[in-house]
Amino acid sequence: MFVQKVLLFLLVSGVPTGLLALDSTPLNEALRQPVVDKRLNMTIGVLGNSDGITFQAAHGFTNLAQERPAKVDTVVAIASMTKLITTVAALQLYEAGQLDIDAPVDTYLAELAGLKKLTGFDNSGEPILVSPRRKPAVRELMSHTSGFVYSMWNRNAMVAEEAGLTGDLLAGKEMIVNAPIAFEPGTHWEYGIGTDWLGVIVEEVSGLTLAEYFDKNIFDPLQMRDSFYEIPEDKIERVAYLLFRDNANAFFRFLSPFSEGDLVEIPLMSAPRATAKYSSSHYSGGGNLYSTLPDYAKLLQCLLNKGIHGEHKILSAETINMIFKSETASPNVGIAKTQAPLFTNDIDMSFGAEASFGLGLLLHPSGIEFGRSANTGSWGGLFNTYFWIDREADIYGIFATQVAPFFDQASVEALRAFETAAYARFTQ
Repeated sequence: MFVQKVLLFLLVSGVPTGLLALDSTPLNEALRQPVVDKRLNMTIGVLGNSDGITFQAAHGFTNLAQERPAKVDTVVAIASMTKLITTVAALQLYEAGQLDIDAPVDTYLAELAGLKKLTGFDNSGEPILVSPRRKPAVRELMSHTSGFVYSMWNRNAMVAEEAGLTGDLLAGKEMIVNAPIAFEPGTHWEYGIGTDWLGVIVEEVSGLTLAEYFDKNIFDPLQMRDSFYEIPEDKIERVAYLLFRDNANAFFRFLSPFSEGDLVEIPLMSAPRATAKYSSSHYSGGGNLYSTLPDYAKLLQCLLNKGIHGEHKILSAETINMIFKSETASPNVGIAKTQAPLFTNDIDMSFGAEASFGLGLLLHPSGIEFGRSANTGSWGGLFNTYFWIDREADIYGIFATQVAPFFDQASVEALRAFETAAYARFTQ
């Protein structure tokens, strides 16, 4: 293990090593080439271990007008990478004895006492709703075995949304308040809004908004100064624009003042906007955070370091082990078919390998072919941000661009190339 750590540090730092001649060129090239080929407008990559960051680089521009070069400290929308932070928050309350993660969700949220299961629609298009055999447990919100799903990957949920029975992705808390579950809790895995409900529970138990809780108990102790829900005015220039694939769609080209290849900016959806701190009416536990890769790296480093960051202990080693313990026994973990092509492609976060899910992390029990060791944890965000945390090799990695739909081919290929370069020397 020590030799692996030394080799990785030398590789990603570009430190000359005599006969080994290790340098960071393959890593930089993995990030640079998609920008050169105009497949991506921006790439950022960070690698590190339990001692800190060992490599960081950025290429391209944060908008299509190419007015703002991408930097390592460019602020990006991390979307569902928020879920790990919400899970850590809930587990802190669990450690403090304030939250029973095996209790039914309506123990903490009375509004879920009448939760229903959507089994389909009758001939007139009315939803068929029945009572589930039991309510989901708090733990199942973290492992996506609760029955709560996302409409963008579940057909029945999308039909309900289109009929106005539930809120859409942009509806804030209304997205979750009327949402039924799609299957019996604990019976299988499906990605969904469970972590949004987990965030509401954190607020209910702690008496703080999620933004306040994160600042007090996670961001401040970890010195994550560039992580927030509301974008501060003095950081707005560092925030990357969100780009969309036009897929030869002339409508997108008409809307966009700049167009380069198949990437476009959509007014009202692309440009970031500053907002006053703690001014939002709802904070999503499942998404909506902004961060930088070096900031998010502090959380991953802390998890590799048994929950310790400087003088602060975020979680115990025992609780971190719970994060990396499988909660699922069902197939197709990490796999979903799109119902909303503007926002997501079909996804396979297992990358074709064996997969399970712990508390807030997808797990790779046998690793994956282009890098990750057995039992590595990982996940990503809607705008093609991805991370992994490999405790066996003491490595974490983060890759980011700002493109929709999710699981964009160019983005995934860049991630794979970046990760392959990070692990390449281990096999030589």
